[in-house]
Amino acid sequence: MSRLWGAPVRVDEVSRFHGGAARETFRFRATAGERAEWLVMRRDPAASLIDTSREAEFHAIGRAHAAGLPAPEPVHLDPDGADLGSPGFVMKEIPGGRAASPFDPEGYGANAAETGVALFTALGRLHAIVPDAADRAALPFQDAAGRLAHWKAEIDRHRLRPEPVADAVWRWLAANIPAPSGPAVLVHGDFRSGNFLVDADNRLLAILDWEMAHVGDAMEDLAWVMDPLWGHGMADVVAGTCTRAEAIRAWEAASGRTFDPAAWAWWELFSAYQGLAIWITSAFEVATQRTADPAILFAALLPYRFHNWHAAQLLKAAKQPKEVRA
Repeated sequence: MSRLWGAPVRVDEVSRFHGGAARETFRFRATAGERAEWLVMRRDPAASLIDTSREAEFHAIGRAHAAGLPAPEPVHLDPDGADLGSPGFVMKEIPGGRAASPFDPEGYGANAAETGVALFTALGRLHAIVPDAADRAALPFQDAAGRLAHWKAEIDRHRLRPEPVADAVWRWLAANIPAPSGPAVLVHGDFRSGNFLVDADNRLLAILDWEMAHVGDAMEDLAWVMDPLWGHGMADVVAGTCTRAEAIRAWEAASGRTFDPAAWAWWELFSAYQGLAIWITSAFEVATQRTADPAILFAALLPYRFHNWHAAQLLKAAKQPKEVRA
């Protein structure tokens, strides 16, 4: 910080945010003379649910912030860990916010519908950004087939036992790859309840956790945020906020795009498959004693069981596919 500010900096009030499993996240205060700022550091832990790029996350946050989206302002990237002890970055804190637990049935209070409209408007604004050359250089491009291949590789690398539901889901998805829902967009990748901050009145303050950002299909973000695991146990709304119809209207108005019902069944099932890949990976990290983090242990249990069941129900409702060799 002294090097960045060009003056001796005192760092104090360091505290860790717990709950996230992809990064270690710390809040701290930096002071130099009359200048004082609250900052947030995110860096790689010893073990993680997913392997992602710090450079990609830093770029995505900066791109969103520059576009006027509710995203933190990036400050410093440390790709090799020389400054922070492990690869990571520093960004400015957005004060006064809280992230509701996806398992809290009243996460957004009486004005949850307004929160939802703001949330899906922000997602639409993200998808309205046309990826430029810098985006494509910094972020991976993965269409539907690429995303499916990515998560299949993660499941194959981390499975500790037979996974019949995941394998059956993969066969259906591989046999029914959808056409793109439109031009490629900036995809957040983990857009869901729990990954955005609201103020005391549940007004949207910030979208967090951009480590899975990439260039791809907008339907991926929509399907993930609408996955019932993130629904706060409320079947009639999405992300514990507004109805699906309200969410889609807000997203369409802000993005200038049209919801693709023909591709929805594929992306909805893909979201459950993605979840299984993440939870199977978490079980591997715990079973191989790479971590004892309670968040990762929890992910290996309840979310895994939920998505195993949910994926099976979606698969039963899907049309029978042609056979694809694994």
